[in-house]
Amino acid sequence: GAVVSGAQIVIKSAALGLERTVTTDENGFYRVVALPAGQYSITVSHSGFATRSQDLELTLNRTARLDIDLEVKTVEGQVNITGAETQFLNPSDSATGSTITPRKIQDYPTNGRNYLDLMQLVPGTVVNRQADTGSDNSTPVLGERSGNNNFLIDGQPNQSTVRGGAASPFNQETIAEFQVLTAGYKAEFGHASGAIVNVITKSGNNDYHGLASVYFRNNALDSSNSLDPIQDEAPFLQRWDYSLAMGGPIIKDKVFFFGSGERLRENRRLNFLFPVNTPQFIKDFENGFDNPSRTYETRGFLKFDEQLGRHQLSQEVNYTNGNITEFLPLSQATNLPSRRNDTGGRHLLLGFADTMLLGDQGNPWVVTLRGGYRGSTSETRPAHPDAGVGTTFQMFSSNNTGGLFGNLGSVSFGNNTTRTALDEKYTSVSASAAKLFGDHALKFGWNFLRTKVDGIESRILNLQLFATPADFETFGPIDAGFFTVTTAGGLTPQADEIHLRNDYNGIYAQDDWKFLSNLTINAGIRWDYDSEFQTKTNISPRIGFAWAATPKTVVRGHYGLFYDQFRLNIARDVPSFGGADRRVIQPFSYPRGFFGVPTLAPAAINAS
Repeated sequence: GAVVSGAQIVIKSAALGLERTVTTDENGFYRVVALPAGQYSITVSHSGFATRSQDLELTLNRTARLDIDLEVKTVEGQVNITGAETQFLNPSDSATGSTITPRKIQDYPTNGRNYLDLMQLVPGTVVNRQADTGSDNSTPVLGERSGNNNFLIDGQPNQSTVRGGAASPFNQETIAEFQVLTAGYKAEFGHASGAIVNVITKSGNNDYHGLASVYFRNNALDSSNSLDPIQDEAPFLQRWDYSLAMGGPIIKDKVFFFGSGERLRENRRLNFLFPVNTPQFIKDFENGFDNPSRTYETRGFLKFDEQLGRHQLSQEVNYTNGNITEFLPLSQATNLPSRRNDTGGRHLLLGFADTMLLGDQGNPWVVTLRGGYRGSTSETRPAHPDAGVGTTFQMFSSNNTGGLFGNLGSVSFGNNTTRTALDEKYTSVSASAAKLFGDHALKFGWNFLRTKVDGIESRILNLQLFATPADFETFGPIDAGFFTVTTAGGLTPQADEIHLRNDYNGIYAQDDWKFLSNLTINAGIRWDYDSEFQTKTNISPRIGFAWAATPKTVVRGHYGLFYDQFRLNIARDVPSFGGADRRVIQPFSYPRGFFGVPTLAPAAINAS
């Protein structure tokens, strides 16, 4: 059939109190911009045609195309289309990735109620169970490390540049949906060479909704995965998770609120097994330190949204306070209990946003302003400072094995690091403007992030002992055999201080060109600059296409350059960036001369 010009399109969300009206042009084309994610009803009317209505679900960061057929009116009435299939394919974006919808977040089980575990539903994304949670290798995307990804929450940066991954944790009841862009994303997304994890939180609407939940888990239905054949029972576990959430209107159709709170308490007996050949006298010493790990965490979130004329305003605050005692990361699973740490951290995130529709309502300028602040304090300290100096014991069966390292293996006990603490402050500002010019959807903008980090770097003191267990028990750790003492830290207390500063600026422009009805070309360019680096030529051209070969098949291709971000976990120990000035000293000692030295290490050192 022919296209219909002059048809009136009314898109409405009763829950959000939002209604927009546009008119189709001479080509039957219409466009409604800056709609929040959610459920909508669309009504199309024109004189001489039956009015048609259809429901539509809009998801995060996508352009949905909806073609509606009008029938010539024969009788008075309205045609309602129900059960229409939601269009999950995005036919106008060359980026690859997936959106985790509200239904998936609500229905899919997650161990520990961490919504980011659902990232493994996205092709190319892996949740690495062999890496420490939250580490740089915990959630690689297409082979890129976690620290190369960029996390956004309601458009605000939420990336931990110390650990990698998301910085401020959020209650799962707070998350509406999130999108993972794995490759080929547009120029508006930067500060990453890996994936973009774009998260939006829930908002209140015209109906009051709330929930209260209690989640309990213990070891009753767990099975033992211990390597000890006589350990056939799962270690003790008790986890309580209390959650409250509520949202609704303050002023109907105008002002809304949403808030949530969560309290976590966990008591877990660590599935610890002494390494093979660990001497009994060391086991007896360590048993006093083998305590359960306890986790306490409190999370709170509050958000306000206002629909004021052509302004959509939003303010939000998220606060988290957590502590873990007897923390044992997976990478240190073979360390003895005396080497464990206690950790703690507080995270505060403030966000403000204003989306304005300027000019003609049928095709306005969409201007978005955002500002945010994120403060994080973290601390790691030895759980058992009374256990003595950190020691790695290379165990030999005799003094003439002829090897460099212990043929009975090694064990590590005592904590070899002192307390470390960081106080991170991030201030962000961004602005963007977008408008449709014919077949071209233009967008340009600016991102700014100020980083200020102060803290104290830990010092390392580690004794590496090469001896037999019998000599260790007889003479003690100092006189048992050959040893080295590795010391890393500043020459003065001031040299252990961390003072990192960086101002990041990013500018971009992009064009989504509707070259054909089923072919869209995405072109853009981005410039990234960090004040701590001299280079000013980080220019990122990007181009891609999306071809809707059939209604259920989209072919995509893209090319671009992508620059990573300022990495605090690297710069924290580089003095020229304001990091700690660490010096490493490693003396050798022969307390009994060459008597009782079971290793060839001294000979190898002297030969070199």
